[in-house]
Amino acid sequence: MATERSMIDDVQLAQHIIEFDPSNPETYAPWTELSPATLATTHPALQPIPWPEAEAPRPRPLSATPQPASSLPQADYLVVTWTVAEAQALADVLTPGHPSFTWYPYAHFFSSHYEPDIRPGAPASKAKRLGTYFPLTIGARKVLCFKSELHLSQDGVKLPVRKLWHQILAETRARVVITTGTAGAIGRDVKLGDVVLGRTVRFHCSRMFAHEPFNAEQFASPLAVPLRRLETATQKLIPVNAGMLPAPHHRLRLYYDGSPPREAPTVVTTDFFAFDNSVNTYKLQGLGAAVEMGDAVLGLVCRELGSVAPGWLAIRNASDPQIDGTLPLDEQKRAAARIYERYGYWTTVGSAIATWAVIAGNV
Repeated sequence: MATERSMIDDVQLAQHIIEFDPSNPETYAPWTELSPATLATTHPALQPIPWPEAEAPRPRPLSATPQPASSLPQADYLVVTWTVAEAQALADVLTPGHPSFTWYPYAHFFSSHYEPDIRPGAPASKAKRLGTYFPLTIGARKVLCFKSELHLSQDGVKLPVRKLWHQILAETRARVVITTGTAGAIGRDVKLGDVVLGRTVRFHCSRMFAHEPFNAEQFASPLAVPLRRLETATQKLIPVNAGMLPAPHHRLRLYYDGSPPREAPTVVTTDFFAFDNSVNTYKLQGLGAAVEMGDAVLGLVCRELGSVAPGWLAIRNASDPQIDGTLPLDEQKRAAARIYERYGYWTTVGSAIATWAVIAGNV
């Protein structure tokens, strides 16, 4: 990693965000300059969430531990997340009692179909797998949570995560797919912890994939955001742990079609760790409400699948608010990473609950 007060490399910054473990002080970057006292209070236990009894998420361990080379089990809903902190929060919310480090490893075709295409040193190259997963139910709905080790910003020019999407959609046969986790807020309206439920995603690449045909393309899902359980999420479930976000606490908001902030609830995919700032350095304003590093690949794959594509949503929580653009750019990167280290897990609790609300409310 970059040393304290050195220039922060974009690839290293993105990989730090992906691999950062809020429960492991050794993974905190010295250049974010968080104090030991701050680190000690960043990751207390999640407070119990008062789920509606009939629709509480219930982990469903498989009867026999699968081999890493096995196919994924089938499910009605596939929920995919990306970073270590996101997976921890998703597991604590949706697979309680089964933390993310206990999920089943998944390496189907890794050596033969993927490993040659992955950059040495990328997360999947180090982990020697494609991801981890765990089944659960929400009411009668079968759900599979999946944490990907492949990443658009990390793996290399062959974009193996595109192939992974085709593979896991075929194996699970999910009828609804949700990609979820942290993102940077775009614009002043979206605050730390707010959640964007996006039916539209678009590429905005300026590094490795700047000249690819799909760059700047936009994709829309036919799936409408189910509204039935959103009020339960915002009024009863999310507030239980909202006190872990900084004061003064604002009332966390869910943004979706029909309730947009100034920016439309589109999720923007970049090929590096971009963030919005007050001077619009990365030209994100006007493109959407949240910026992250991968969701538009799902939109691209669903277009390739055509009529057999599942419905999908991109559910993203603002783990970074708009950054002060008057600071030197390197200081802005430090600020964004520092905020992610402290609040990435806690903001993801909100998007994990929003994911539950979509699944429970989709009738």
